Amino acid sequence: MMLDESRRDSDPRESLPTAVFPSIRWFELLAAEANSQRARFEHLGDVDCVAEFCVTDVQPAPFVVQVTFEEFGVVDVRIPAANDRDRADFRVEGNLATWRRMLESIARNGGRPDLEQTLNYLTHMGTPMRVMSADPVRRDLYFRYAQSLQEFFNVSARILTQFAE
Repeated sequence: MMLDESRRDSDPRESLPTAVFPSIRWFELLAAEANSQRARFEHLGDVDCVAEFCVTDVQPAPFVVQVTFEEFGVVDVRIPAANDRDRADFRVEGNLATWRRMLESIARNGGRPDLEQTLNYLTHMGTPMRVMSADPVRRDLYFRYAQSLQEFFNVSARILTQFAE
């Protein structure tokens, strides 16, 4: 039996959507992929928060996106206007190199980061990423939903991610 040469050399990741990180498109693709995998999130429990993610060192200004989680999915992804900043329960911020290492680890390991590249590990001591909120009760939502937030980023293995320079 002859093998189809075109199939032998194909990379299954070639059929995945491509987006640049950080961008609104990347987060919208991530949200759509997470929403398509509802069962993955159901066993972790519902999530009700507005998470703000920030890449601090991209130009011309830091990239900031808000992701609204309700129950077992994402209902909104937006670049916040100045008057929307108070919507976020908490903010997770880090530089592009840190975000990139985490996302590359997730992709390399098929949706599971190295232990040193999890949100929990990266935010635990406040460096290289940190969690911020003006309200300590709202900041605590990050820790309550940490595993669901990690799963949200873990589905990025289903996106061919390119990185802004």
